[in-house]
Amino acid sequence: AVRLGGEKLATTVLFSDIRGFTTMSETMRPDDIARLLSDYFTEMVEVIFEHGGTLDKFIGDAMMALWGAPIAHDDDPDRALRAALAMQASLRQLNESWAAAGRQTIEVGIGINHGEVFAGNIGSHRRLEYTVIGDPVNVAARLCSRAGGGEILVTESFRALVTEPRQFEWLPEMTLKGKLHAVPVYRVGPPPAP
Repeated sequence: AVRLGGEKLATTVLFSDIRGFTTMSETMRPDDIARLLSDYFTEMVEVIFEHGGTLDKFIGDAMMALWGAPIAHDDDPDRALRAALAMQASLRQLNESWAAAGRQTIEVGIGINHGEVFAGNIGSHRRLEYTVIGDPVNVAARLCSRAGGGEILVTESFRALVTEPRQFEWLPEMTLKGKLHAVPVYRVGPPPAP
């Protein structure tokens, strides 16, 4: 009963990715890798859901989450940013417990963008998947790949929509793969002191 097709929606897209995971996994047993990813994803997905987001997919050790598709709220950019900050805070707590248990710790980079995407069921008649596609998605993924461990990088279009007080550090414009022009980028800092 599910059909191909969809609609254009203004959507906030978040990608998160474990830094250096490929190199790290070369020295780990497969069951330890599976346990680490399972524990990590369980925590991160809860944070996304707590902030009204939709988990789009897992891509290896990366995650893609959405705000605005399929369900939109007036404050989707704020929700996404709160989620990103909460993800980094949750990971710090997870790392503390892992380190205390003698387990491997990790760092995550996050990229966020906002824009008009195509949202709907994409695939073949044998397998359809609800997802979003378009330039805003690609830019969010590229920002994520450039973010260092513990960093949250966002675009100008996203930053302009955030209404809650936040510190944004302007970075030199980045040339991202697939983009003709450099993109204005900001690093997210903690909320300003009252």
